[in-house]
Formats: sequence, C-alpha cells, structure tokens
Amino acid sequence: MNIDTDTQWAYWDGLRAFEKEKHDYLQGQIGNPSGADKPNKKFYDPRVWCRKAEESMRQRVGVSMDKLGSAGQYPASSEPGCAQLGEKKVDIVKAAGFVAAGAVVGSVITLLA
Repeated sequence: MNIDTDTQWAYWDGLRAFEKEKHDYLQGQIGNPSGADKPNKKFYDPRVWCRKAEESMRQRVGVSMDKLGSAGQYPASSEPGCAQLGEKKVDIVKAAGFVAAGAVVGSVITLLA
C-alpha cells in the first residue's frame, strides 16, 4: 500500500468520474442537454468538482485506515474549535518521533518489497 499514491489517484479518479458524468455540461458557460440557454456554472464551479475529488479521496483514506487498523481509534471531538483527537494534549516531540519512526519503517518495507 502506498498511501500517497493511492490518495493522489483517488483524488484524480473523483475528478475524472465527475467530468465523465457531466461532460456535456462542461463544454461552455451556457448551453447543455437541458437547453441551449441553460447556464453551466454549477457544474464548472471548482467548489463542485473539488468536492467530488475530495469525497473520493476521503473514501480511499477510509480504506487505508481500515487496512491499517486505525479506523475508529480517534473519535472526533464534538466541541467546536477543539482538537479532533480529543481533549488530551499531545507531546509534539513524542508525536514527531512516531511520525519519523513510521516513515523509516515505511521506507524499509518499500525497499524490501
């Protein structure tokens, strides 16, 4: 599993699927299968197609979390403005050490594969 590559592909795939589905609406600002004078703004607005790409990537991250056993380990905070990993303060040095160790282990696994 290469999470970076997988999530990049998932982002692209969400965008690709949106373009395929809405192709006829993305050929000009006005005019589509619904009518020659119908606007297409709600289809080419970047917020729409970026959202589709992000939804696709979010689904792929969920698959990775399931495969790695991390799904459901960190429940989201219900308080606005709180850290999403809960109320507990995180020791940033310790956290950085875990990230670095994970990167090393990932690199070694990739080299051995």
